[in-house]
Amino acid sequence: MKLKLPQKLFLISSMFLFLGFQIQGQTLNEAIDAYNTGIGLIDDDIKAAIESLEKSWEIASQLGEEGEDLKEQAEIQIPGLYYDMAMNFYRERNIDQAVEGFEQTLEASDEFDDPGTKQRAENVLHQLYAIQANANFRENNNDEALRLFEKALEINPQHARSHLGKGLVYRRLEDAENFKEAMNSAIEAGLTTGEDNIVETAESTARDFFLVRAVRSKSEGSHTQAIDFLNSSLAYDETFPETHFLLASIYNEQSRYEDAVNSARRAIDFSNGGPEDTAKMYFQLGEAYAGLGNTSEACDAFKQAAYGSYEASAKYQIEHVLKCE
Repeated sequence: MKLKLPQKLFLISSMFLFLGFQIQGQTLNEAIDAYNTGIGLIDDDIKAAIESLEKSWEIASQLGEEGEDLKEQAEIQIPGLYYDMAMNFYRERNIDQAVEGFEQTLEASDEFDDPGTKQRAENVLHQLYAIQANANFRENNNDEALRLFEKALEINPQHARSHLGKGLVYRRLEDAENFKEAMNSAIEAGLTTGEDNIVETAESTARDFFLVRAVRSKSEGSHTQAIDFLNSSLAYDETFPETHFLLASIYNEQSRYEDAVNSARRAIDFSNGGPEDTAKMYFQLGEAYAGLGNTSEACDAFKQAAYGSYEASAKYQIEHVLKCE
């Protein structure tokens, strides 16, 4: 729909023609024609409409006070049209062109001082950067994924999904320090925005990451490092039985039997698995009590451990080592 220009613009144009300022008057007429052409193209060709309105703005900008009203009218229209063009690409799921369109919207909004349109564009753009980042992550383009997640977070530092996405990249790269920072940020942002699913995913992912690292360190004989990783894992889920079980087994190997008893007890308390899982925890508890010389408690624990793959080992401790009654 063609917008009506203020009557003042046409009066100014007529005045200059009347006074004989043909060149300047014709230039103003050209600016007016470009403006009206742009308005008329909005429904059919937004890109051409923007180009025509920008041409009008450029001409009007050179006219000083005589072109000020027309210049202001063009400034009002241009940022919103960039936004509409970008949204059309977005609705068509043309993500790359939508991103380019919203970036142009931000530039136009800054140039023509339109904070409202800029905010609307940013609300969509940071999500599109995250979509692009995830696509790159799936293609194993880790550096590009990180770059795009960072661009999303530059716009919205509380975008929990982008923090989570960064963490998943760092997990793949086995960068423990940056992984931990990203997951902590995802949890903090998720709590702020009420995205419980992001919080839960970040916590379980971080818990499992450090648990796996602990298992690896233990197998390599680095018990101190394994304990550090397990404590990091517990920071994300202090009720996870497998973490306490692994701690108990390491403490037994280090002859730290009191610590082993405490960890084995926690593993049993938090266990929600079957009797086989519980058996291995009781077995560690039995070894810890045996190390402390507490035969009675050790016998009770090994009796609870006498199940499945632990049955033979537990019975051996009961009958031949501790000679339980």
